[in-house]
Amino acid sequence: MRRVASSAKHALDRASTSGSCHRRNRWLGTQRFQPPPIADDALVSTGARVGTGRPPRVGVPRDLPSAPPPFEPDTALEPCSAADRETMFRQIVKRRAYPVGCASRCRHGYPRAFVHAPMHAPAPPRSRADEVTPSCPEAAGVRAEHAIGWLTCPLLHASIDALEKRGGIDDLAAVVAAEPGLRSSLRDAHVSAADARRWLLSHTAWPEALSSDPKHAHARYVLFETGIAGVALRHVSQGSERLFKIKSASRERKDGANGNGGGWRGNGVKCLHAHVGDALVRGRAVNAIGHVVLEKLERDGVETDGTAECWRACAEPHS
Repeated sequence: MRRVASSAKHALDRASTSGSCHRRNRWLGTQRFQPPPIADDALVSTGARVGTGRPPRVGVPRDLPSAPPPFEPDTALEPCSAADRETMFRQIVKRRAYPVGCASRCRHGYPRAFVHAPMHAPAPPRSRADEVTPSCPEAAGVRAEHAIGWLTCPLLHASIDALEKRGGIDDLAAVVAAEPGLRSSLRDAHVSAADARRWLLSHTAWPEALSSDPKHAHARYVLFETGIAGVALRHVSQGSERLFKIKSASRERKDGANGNGGGWRGNGVKCLHAHVGDALVRGRAVNAIGHVVLEKLERDGVETDGTAECWRACAEPHS
């Protein structure tokens, strides 16, 4: 990672055009890029809420593995309590989510991101065990998830929304395309996502079924052949240029020009929310792209660890 920092800084210093230099300085700043040195209620735990009108589903698995993760998180990953799950639903106002662990609590003690189950399936009837195994009838309805780290902090989510609307995805993709160290880090983050999903499933009966049963071919593809936010690993090979394709890099946008400059344009960055969530769960050393986004927000004045009042969006309402 120190080599990544050094190469990014040197490339910045060699920038030949004012537009390119402006974009890189906005994203990487004028200082050296420094990554840090090298974790119930039955209805709540299913991820289904009362009044959704949908059949309940459960995360697969339901809990963090006991084996250590294949990455070094910046903060300890914690088991998800019922209170943590309720906090997540308040943060994202989402009726279906499958958290299995908490990561990176803010200054107020609320998780900023969650470890997300790599699969979910219809909830078994209460007469049977809650855990869905490949032999359960419910296994036929299993669906795979791209997410590993799910960003839920309302403050960060809104700040990144604004950044993407100003063209942040394209701008960061252009920076990554110009920085060999960041290109390598982006590839590594995508490839190692599959290892994280294998780890999450390691204490279940699913790995063998996924590798041998043809009816789980799509789930196998999502889990083991895609990276962050579903980017196909076949585009992440060392010689592939599609990962760094910038369709609109020639157009330098002004911040806030029209408010609609966001969106994915075929590059390997794809989603700033996904990279920040991944960095908060797996660590900034694993996902340097998420680190760059967080540093950019901090230079823009965002208190990424929480403001004096932001806790209100996460706290349990009182009558």
